[in-house]
Amino acid sequence: MLAHTLNALRTYMHGNGAALLPEMELLLFAVGILVMDRWVERDEKYWSPSLALAGTIFSALTLWMLQARIHNTGDFTAYQESIVVDSYFLFFAALSLAGTMMVILLSINDPAMRDVSAGRFYALLLLACMGAMLMISAAGLLVIFLSLEISAAGAYFLTATPRFRKRSAPAALKFMFASALGSALLAYGFSLLYGLSASTNIGQIATTLNRRQNLAAAIALSRQPGPHAAQMYELIQRRMPEALHWHPFILQVLPIAALSFFLAGMVLKLAATRFRPAPEKTSWIIAPPAALFLSGGFAAATIAVLVRLLLTTFGDFQPIWSYMFAVIAVAMIALGICATLPGVRRIWPSLAHLPEANLERVLAWSTVSQIGYMLLGLVAANQASFTAMGYYLLTYLFILTGAFAVLVGLHCSGDSARELCDLRGLRRRSPAAALLLTIFLLSLAGFPPAAGFFGRHFLFHELVETGHRYLAWFLAISSLPLAYAYVRVAVLIWRSDAHAEYQPLAFSTPQSIVLGICVFVSLAAGLYSEPFLRVARYAFGQ
Repeated sequence: MLAHTLNALRTYMHGNGAALLPEMELLLFAVGILVMDRWVERDEKYWSPSLALAGTIFSALTLWMLQARIHNTGDFTAYQESIVVDSYFLFFAALSLAGTMMVILLSINDPAMRDVSAGRFYALLLLACMGAMLMISAAGLLVIFLSLEISAAGAYFLTATPRFRKRSAPAALKFMFASALGSALLAYGFSLLYGLSASTNIGQIATTLNRRQNLAAAIALSRQPGPHAAQMYELIQRRMPEALHWHPFILQVLPIAALSFFLAGMVLKLAATRFRPAPEKTSWIIAPPAALFLSGGFAAATIAVLVRLLLTTFGDFQPIWSYMFAVIAVAMIALGICATLPGVRRIWPSLAHLPEANLERVLAWSTVSQIGYMLLGLVAANQASFTAMGYYLLTYLFILTGAFAVLVGLHCSGDSARELCDLRGLRRRSPAAALLLTIFLLSLAGFPPAAGFFGRHFLFHELVETGHRYLAWFLAISSLPLAYAYVRVAVLIWRSDAHAEYQPLAFSTPQSIVLGICVFVSLAAGLYSEPFLRVARYAFGQ
């Protein structure tokens, strides 16, 4: 009996179980952290971050083993083709795990964590990461939707933890409402796709939509004068005579409607990742680790799902959704720029508080612009532009994390950085912190030789090559006001009052590790970008 059970378990782990093993490890460690938090004495609960970090390491090692299997035997599916394990999943799952690891390291000495149940926080973080990885590997509409909601629910409870800050609950409600509206639009779009194809598998849905596209093209050809029109008319009359009375656009209405609802829902999900600034002069609206996970790992996973469905299910509608993303990207870039410019109070009174905002709010609004730049890669929609998107997302995750790490160090030293002017004197408190924050800000602004410059350069080049010259020049010109917003902050870092007294700033060991990794990626990916581009190409099977 025992031998039969072990045999069945071994067979399962070599089959369907292997596809979900990274996510199951995160789930087991999350449950273990909750159990330990419930039954272990208070002075023993310091093991929670160590267990959470161990869970992400074990999951990363499993991804490495899956990479070796894919290299030897190729991609594989599981659970009736509802889960797919390929190079695309490995790349974006590794990004989500890397972002989660850095969030765990930064949260260890964060003062916002002192009055928080550490077990609950780290368990929610692992569950949110598990949902993000599951939706990246999902190949079925139901699995995509459920895993997206699992990750969103985990992120919501991270932001809603009432003992983080007084402003946590309103920020969490805004995230919940935006995410719930996006979920409703997604559910309707998915229901339309299921009604069109009677399947939830994205590959089978793509086949059905392709047939509808071919039929629409055939009907249009049969109604045009030409030598092949009569042959096409006879072919349609023999196989589907009722289609001769249809207009070709009728066959495309429902797929385009499903595409529109899908894009609207995903854009709202991306918009919900931005923790919203408030006019009150408060410090963190939500805890820094939760804010970093929202704008980093969760946003990366959402973009991954968006790109997979566009390329797999809506590949034949590329001319349509490329124009949609052109409008969406321009709107997001313009919104982010307007919200970070110092003179915004004169043109947008409702955002008059933003010029006095602290750095975390500047990062929050600029995240909108950064995502807009990434989405421009979907307008070009070729292999090189997708590689540029992967490179941009990879480097952006580490650059943003590095900027957050410096802010967490300021909070740990007792400086809330409530206003931008509070950054004055940082060079006297810690020249290393001032230099690192300047590097991250200039990289976000797009100055060479940092990685941020080359990410936009690659996107600019692909937009020009594909004939979208106006969008390419918009990308270049819009980078100037955004760069001014970042440089304005960087200049404050190096200003100081000669008569003021500044307390020294020191980073803890976990914060130093995160800062070292982030500054290495920010500079190395710019000075020698080929290895990072190779990793991005691997994600798209190149």
